[in-house]
Amino acid sequence: MKRVFEHPPEPLTGKKYWRSLGELSDTPEFREWLEREFPAGAAQLEGDDWSRRGFLKLMGASMALAGFGLNSCRRPEAHLVPFTKSVEWTIPGKFLYYATAMPRRTGAIPLIATTVDGRPIKLEGNPLHPVSGGATDTFAQASVLDLYDPARSKRFVERGNPSDLASFRAYIDKLCSQVAVKSGDGLAFLVEETHSPTRERLRAELEKIFPKMRWCVYDPLLSDAENYATQVGFGANTRLVPHFERADVVLALDSDFLDCGQGDLASVRAFSSRRRVSAAKDTMNRLYVVENRFTLTGAMADHRLRCPASQISVFAHALAGKILAATKDAGLGSLVAALKVPAGTATFDDRWLSEAANDLVAKPGASLVLAGPNQPRVVQLLVYAINSALKNFGATLVVREFPRNPRTTSILQLAADINEGRISQLFILGGDPVYNAHRGLVSDQSTKLPLDWVDLQKKVPEIVRLGYYEDATSALSRWHVPAAHYLESWG
Repeated sequence: MKRVFEHPPEPLTGKKYWRSLGELSDTPEFREWLEREFPAGAAQLEGDDWSRRGFLKLMGASMALAGFGLNSCRRPEAHLVPFTKSVEWTIPGKFLYYATAMPRRTGAIPLIATTVDGRPIKLEGNPLHPVSGGATDTFAQASVLDLYDPARSKRFVERGNPSDLASFRAYIDKLCSQVAVKSGDGLAFLVEETHSPTRERLRAELEKIFPKMRWCVYDPLLSDAENYATQVGFGANTRLVPHFERADVVLALDSDFLDCGQGDLASVRAFSSRRRVSAAKDTMNRLYVVENRFTLTGAMADHRLRCPASQISVFAHALAGKILAATKDAGLGSLVAALKVPAGTATFDDRWLSEAANDLVAKPGASLVLAGPNQPRVVQLLVYAINSALKNFGATLVVREFPRNPRTTSILQLAADINEGRISQLFILGGDPVYNAHRGLVSDQSTKLPLDWVDLQKKVPEIVRLGYYEDATSALSRWHVPAAHYLESWG
């Protein structure tokens, strides 16, 4: 039997406990406020017959009486309907695996997609691929969430109003006939950086139909300085590939090559392989990092030097001087002699700098110096000259042929053409240049004020945007077309 505890009444004499200063003072204003805000509490203070226990009894009885009226309410019935046409190769209760690849700026990541009823639910690396060895990065793991993102674009939009595929095809047919008369003059494509043979094939077919069209490749993380230095040092259509598994000493200048954004899986696996010792003859590599912020690569460094971002070029010049004194390399000497360090620059720990230079010089052909993509051209050229003096080319740094279309332009050239009124039709395939394009791409011809991409896009009469989301770039476009996820375009 439930025991009911009877609380003793408040004593008339002795100590009285109060819950606030207002209750202690018991002013008329407090009584008025208490009656207005908390009438139940005021009733208890005034000695009314209604108590908290009585209030709960009343509410319990009300809920019990309300239950009689809810007996006829029930959840709506839902019937499971079988597939009219079952998904191919599907066995109920069994997963189905597909080999696929996630496009990235520097290539692709080989993946294995786990599917249920034709829907991907999990991504893992392909263990049969030699580059990844079954590994993935955070972007690949999170990409399956983009597939089911409810904020993804699901409709065609024309001038802010919903439309359909038939209307868009009619618009494209009309536009093609207009552009074909001028052989593509005034037509431009702004695309993301990706190494896709299929896209290059489609581009070649477009150039046959519209020989005067413009093709611009833009990515906010694309390093124009790195590409320029590579072309100057090694010629056009070349690319440098580091081999970390061959390097005993690595020096990174503002280069976060272990991060998923700047690096790739092959570099991470190659560097990590030299950190594992499985036999007595195995040796570990040594990592020096010079950076202005704490990065994943800096966390793995054996020796880390914090340096302002504006002074990394000065550090590179000082390092080149140390290596020049040890190697007497003519190419590095001519480049160092042509550069002058401005007055008032930062000073560095000479012992740290000397030890790093001596460590690199002691490993000719087995050392590696890297510069981050955000560093200017002079730093990129200095790093190439340092690697040449250390005899790293062909060993830890390999030059590979990388075909590029010579007609590809930069976003700066496209911005100049738009500002001069030479672009009438613009197709933006992916990306969000209104959000992430550099500020002040060109200057206005009349006011001489810098123009951002949002100002330039308003000058183009016809813009078609292909994207995952209806973002700021889509808002300034005539047409927005929803883009397919890479897991939706296997076929």
